[in-house]
Amino acid sequence: MTTRVTETSTEKLYERFPHLRKIDGMWGTAECRKFIFLLMTDTRGGARQGFPPEHAGTIMSLLMEHDRRFPQFENDVGHHDTRWGDLSRRGIR
Repeated sequence: MTTRVTETSTEKLYERFPHLRKIDGMWGTAECRKFIFLLMTDTRGGARQGFPPEHAGTIMSLLMEHDRRFPQFENDVGHHDTRWGDLSRRGIR
């Protein structure tokens, strides 16, 4: 039996998307936060299909858990990334 690193249940997510298991190895890092954030962002010019709702919910839960447990990375979004609006208005420079 593998020890879980997250409180969020990831078994079904990892069964369907095995390449996302790398989240466990990155957990607690700025790189993990960026990776999870980008999973929920269309970086393919509208060509991304998106995750099924149950898996999208798990990914969002992972992002919220990571932000809660590692708040030092919460605002760690690339300054060139404006897909989420004007970051300076949110206090991010």
